[in-house]
Amino acid sequence: KVNQALISIFPKDFSFIIEENLSDIFSLFHKHKVKINTMLNSAISFSVSFDHDPAKLAALIADLSIHYKVKYNTGLELVTIRYYNQHTIDRVTVNKNIILEVKSRTTCQIVMKDKIVTP
Repeated sequence: KVNQALISIFPKDFSFIIEENLSDIFSLFHKHKVKINTMLNSAISFSVSFDHDPAKLAALIADLSIHYKVKYNTGLELVTIRYYNQHTIDRVTVNKNIILEVKSRTTCQIVMKDKIVTP
């Protein structure tokens, strides 16, 4: 999937992302009708990629920024590889910067951006 946006969300008070935070975050995604394509949760952050819509992104960031610190990237590509191996990952990510990678036993999702090549 091309034309992806990635948002990383952090509590402003440097606390952990807990169930209450996730509930609040998911309700804001629902409010703005943003469908999540991939997500990664850690103790202190929550990152999601979704189809980039500039108006939805701006409104979502405005609402999230009330309680959270928000970082974002646009112009990204999401690749999902089922039954992956390292050779396939290496082939798909040639000339790409990997921004986010999520692996399970059978599926690998990679959010990436083209490398800027200087002559």
